Amino acid sequence: MIGADALRLCIQGLINADKDIPDRILDFPCGSGRVTRHFRAFFPQAKIAACDLYENHVDFCASQFDAQPILSKENLDELEIGTWDLIFCGSLLTHLPVELFQAVIRFMARSLSDTGIAVITTEGRHSIHIQKNKWKLIDDHLFDEAERDFRSNGFGFVDYNADFRAGSFGKQASYGVTLASASWIMNELTKMDGIRIYSFTERAWDDHQDVIVFGRPGIDE
Repeated sequence: MIGADALRLCIQGLINADKDIPDRILDFPCGSGRVTRHFRAFFPQAKIAACDLYENHVDFCASQFDAQPILSKENLDELEIGTWDLIFCGSLLTHLPVELFQAVIRFMARSLSDTGIAVITTEGRHSIHIQKNKWKLIDDHLFDEAERDFRSNGFGFVDYNADFRAGSFGKQASYGVTLASASWIMNELTKMDGIRIYSFTERAWDDHQDVIVFGRPGIDE
């Protein structure tokens, strides 16, 4: 199960970073609680927050898993929600253009407690093999645009069809398929002295999304 796999990755990240059991956990974005439910079962005493752009998702997680509901914003530079010992961000950075991708990283970095960690997932080089041999992330002619930019500078993005995006992701002005290389992501993270990088593992979530763990204290603290 994808939710249980996310819990495994978070526990692994906490152990590898030598962290205590988290008191405050943020599932972002929470969706319909595929990960939130596992957090609640494994960390029954923790304060767990469910954050999403869509109120129905947030309300569901609040009612079913005793999560603090937090309504997100598309521009995360405008969102302040306190600090958290563990933040899981699954399959969001796989869909955002570069400016919003960078805003997510900044948001998570400033939302960590003094010893908190963030566990994030991205689509990397294995996604090209998936597109060509397993299943389609998007139409081939669109994927080719993202792949071209990915190969040239380490980051590629292409939007979903406007009608599809409006029907499925109506609150988002831009949402599609994002490919980000390890080197590009590491370059972004190393710009921030306030965090340290704990790990990068390819195909670690659901055998296809890459997983990065970073956290506090900062690299020089």
